[in-house]
Amino acid sequence: MSRELLSSKIVVEEEEPRVRGIPSVPTSVAGAVGLAERGPIGQAVLCTSFEEYQATFGGFTPDSDLALAAMGFFEQGGSHLWAVRTVHYEDASDSESHTATRAAAALTTGGGPTPAAVRGTLRPPFTLGDGQHLEVSANGAEAVDIVFSGTAASVSAGRPGPYTLTAGQSLRVRVDAGRDVFIPFLEESFGDIAQATAQEVAAVLNAGLVGGRALVEDGVLRIASDTQGAASRLEVGDEVAGDVFGFPGGPQVGSGNVQSLRAVELAEVRALVEAAVAGVRVAPSSLGALQLLTQSTGPGASLRVQGDAASGLGLDAMLHTGDASGDIDVLLLEAKDAGAYANRIEVEVRPATNGAPDTFDVLVLEDGAYRESFPNLSSARGDARYVESVLNDERTGSTYVRAFMVQPDAIPDEQTVALAGGADGLVGLDDTDFIGSEAGRSGLLRARRSAGPLPSPGARARHARRPQRHGALLRGGARRPRLRHPRFARGLQRHGHRLLRLAGGRPRRPL
Repeated sequence: MSRELLSSKIVVEEEEPRVRGIPSVPTSVAGAVGLAERGPIGQAVLCTSFEEYQATFGGFTPDSDLALAAMGFFEQGGSHLWAVRTVHYEDASDSESHTATRAAAALTTGGGPTPAAVRGTLRPPFTLGDGQHLEVSANGAEAVDIVFSGTAASVSAGRPGPYTLTAGQSLRVRVDAGRDVFIPFLEESFGDIAQATAQEVAAVLNAGLVGGRALVEDGVLRIASDTQGAASRLEVGDEVAGDVFGFPGGPQVGSGNVQSLRAVELAEVRALVEAAVAGVRVAPSSLGALQLLTQSTGPGASLRVQGDAASGLGLDAMLHTGDASGDIDVLLLEAKDAGAYANRIEVEVRPATNGAPDTFDVLVLEDGAYRESFPNLSSARGDARYVESVLNDERTGSTYVRAFMVQPDAIPDEQTVALAGGADGLVGLDDTDFIGSEAGRSGLLRARRSAGPLPSPGARARHARRPQRHGALLRGGARRPRLRHPRFARGLQRHGHRLLRLAGGRPRRPL
C-alpha cells in the first residue's frame, strides 16, 4: 500500500482487493472407481496413459466400463488418472472383507513319504475372538494350547455426567489409522445441552464415529476402537475432551498377539503355531487356505487340531496321518491379483537350461501363450536363484504369479499346472462398494483423496451431479466430455457399444 500526499488533508490509499478470484481446478486430473479385469483392490493407482492403465488393470470386460472411461479420458486429452478397482465388500469399513479371490495352484513332487497334514477350507484373513484357542497334537505328543488374544484401544471419561456442553462445541476423535473426526454437539440432540447425560453423548458420538463406538458402562462414558489387537489405536483430543469429559490425552494403543482379531493373517498363525509346537509347520495350501503339516513323514506321522479357534481357521478336528508314498506340495503359486482372469494362467516346469539336476526352469502361460520364462531356479533358500526371490522380485519378477516355498529344498517334478479358484467378487455388488468408506479407505473416497480436492462450488456439468452407479468418475471443472477424436468412437463401436458412458451412469449420446 502506498500513501501519497497530494494536497492538504487529501490522502490516496491503494489497497489489495478484498474479493479474490477462485483458481480453477485442472480438468486433466481425474479419479475413477469401477470394476476391472485385474489389479490391486481398493488402492488408488496413478495412470498417465491408457497403456499404463492396461498394464495394471487389464483390458475390456463385459462387466466393467472402467476401461472405456480410462480410454476416453486419455483420448480427450487427460494426463493423470487415479484409478481404483472395486469389488463387493461384506463390510465397506473393512478393506480386507472383499469377496474377490486369487487363483492358486501347487507344484508337486511324488514318490516319497508324505507328512501328516490338516488342510483348511478358509483363506486368510480369518476372524477370531479374544481368548479363542487352538490345541495342536503332533505325532502322539501332548496337545499344546495356543491362545489368540486382542483387546481394543479405549478411553474412559474421567468425569461423570451430566456434562455442561455448549451448542457448537465438537469432540475430535481419531480411530486406528483413520483421519481426525470432529463430532459436533448440537442443541437439538439433547434434552438439555447444559446437563447432557452420558447416554445422550454416547448416542451423538455413535452417529459420527467411523471404526469405533461409544458406550456407557456403570455410568462411565467410554470410547473404544472396533479393532481388537495390536493395531488398534484411539486418540481423543482438544479442550472439550479434557475440560468437559476428562478424557486422557495422547494416543491409546490396543494389545494382543495379533494385529487384528477380525483380520488374522496366515503369517500370524504361522508365527504362533511354529513357536509353540515343535515339529509342526504352517503353510498355505494349493488353494491359498491354511494348512498345518508335520516335519516328519510316513505312516508314523500324525496330527490333530482341536479348540474353538479351529472352525474360524477352517480346520477339522480329525486325526490325520502321513503316507508311505504320494505327491507332496513343493511350491505354492498364487495370482498376483485377485480375479477370475488368473484362471487362464498356467505354470510349466521344465528341466534346467544349464542341465544341473538340482535346478529347474519355470515358464508362465496365459491363454496358452508363453509370457514369461525363469531359467535355472533353485529350492535352496540361500541360492542366488532361489525360486521365491526370483519370482517375487518387485522389478524383475513375474507380473502374473507369486511363489511360496512349502517343502524346503525339494525339487518339483516336470509338470504343467493351471491356476484355479479366482473370482471377481461381483456377487452382491451395490453402490456402497463404489462409494467406499472413510474407515475402509476404499471406493470413491480413496479416489477423491488421491485425485485431490473436489472442485469449488459453482456451475457444474449435469453428469457430475447425477448419482453414479456401476462406476464413478471424479473430474474437476465444468467442461462437458466431447468426442474430439473419431478413433475413440470407432473403438467403442468395435466393442459393441452404441452409446457413450463415462464410468457408468445413464447413456450420454449415440455414437
